[in-house]
Amino acid sequence: MTRNNQPTEDRYDPVHDDGRRRSSAIVAFLGAGMDPKPTRANMVDRLAHATRTVRELSGQGRQLEDWLADEMRIRGIRENAAVLAVVEIFEPGSALAQAYAERYPDRLPELSELLAVLNKDTHR
Repeated sequence: MTRNNQPTEDRYDPVHDDGRRRSSAIVAFLGAGMDPKPTRANMVDRLAHATRTVRELSGQGRQLEDWLADEMRIRGIRENAAVLAVVEIFEPGSALAQAYAERYPDRLPELSELLAVLNKDTHR
């Protein structure tokens, strides 16, 4: 809702978020496509590892493609965490987000919400 109590067409508004929507979007994305869902501890661990790796590789001027391809080789929490780390650190409207959406059209709601809370648009 806007300050005058008008709907914002469900767009993410960081000014009015207490952190729960962002957290929920991240948890939903990390668990997308998995049954049973991973534990929060596993999600936190995988995302922290992926984020550290992305920052280290990019800080050293190394390419992320080989690491990302390796993480995406097997579907699951490692893949989702790697995609999230790259998308969050670089550009959410990137070719990676588009490729993920094409590979997993059933996960588009989770990806769209994640991109919204990262305060970027999907260019779709």
